[in-house]
Amino acid sequence: MTVSSRPRLISGTVAVAMIGFLAGCTSTSGPADASTDPAAPQRIAAISPDVAETVAALGAGNRLVLVPDTQTRPALTNHLPVMQSVGTTFAAHGAADPEQILAADPDLAIITPRHEGESDTAALLEASSVRVLTLPNSWRTVEEMLANITTIGTTIGASEQATVLTADIERDLAGIAPVSGPGPSVLVLSNQAGRPMINAGNGFTLDLLARAGGRNAADSTGLTRTGFADPEHLVRAQPDAILLVDLLGAGRESFDSILSNPAVSELEAVRTDRILVLEGKHAQALGLQTTTEGVERIRDWLADLDRP
Repeated sequence: MTVSSRPRLISGTVAVAMIGFLAGCTSTSGPADASTDPAAPQRIAAISPDVAETVAALGAGNRLVLVPDTQTRPALTNHLPVMQSVGTTFAAHGAADPEQILAADPDLAIITPRHEGESDTAALLEASSVRVLTLPNSWRTVEEMLANITTIGTTIGASEQATVLTADIERDLAGIAPVSGPGPSVLVLSNQAGRPMINAGNGFTLDLLARAGGRNAADSTGLTRTGFADPEHLVRAQPDAILLVDLLGAGRESFDSILSNPAVSELEAVRTDRILVLEGKHAQALGLQTTTEGVERIRDWLADLDRP
């Protein structure tokens, strides 16, 4: 985690006066209530969907001044009224424009550095005197999600709320037993780019799948990172089942371009409809507490599958 500021401006075209930062974020006097701590940041720019959802889940949604536009999709948020009430949104795909962030007049920007663009944005904001919290990880596992909830809670003056939320998630996950034995192989597809993508390598949904007792079918294809779905990869994977993660709220139909391919449609998983559709908030870290429901749904689905 890094929290930083520098007394320089991004450019002569942008001049924004920023207020002081959370003086008590490292205080040892105990957590303060998020709504009453006078030192807590009051105007928060959330530069990723998971950050926006965490701030809202910690009871500080009324302090959000900028969120990704994806958070107005019911499939991706557990706090739709809160997100719809935020004054400004930005395009979630690609790096956020530092000048757009500055125009929202935040006293804190929270960034997840998934790509080089996010790191560049953080550096430019730091040069402007905006306080920036750069999270230390990319929300790829449940452990990383819990760590980020704690970090964000501490920074925005909601440590107590973060402790309760993380404890609830840990308790709920502990109560879900994975399917026994070598679980079915599952190919995970998502639609965030407007066309189906194969989830490979590591990622939050794959972590949930493992917790439910499933095996990632992409491991047998040689793929090491998420990319656009190719019929050849699906056929090579020969999955026992297919999990569709709907990040657009577009439903199963948004995966028809790959599932209707002649070779793919002959896969047993497709012919026998061994397919589960989950909304993004049940399969991505941005769902926070609803990801436990996602694990449970995946586990129950796996348990009901006819084993090959």
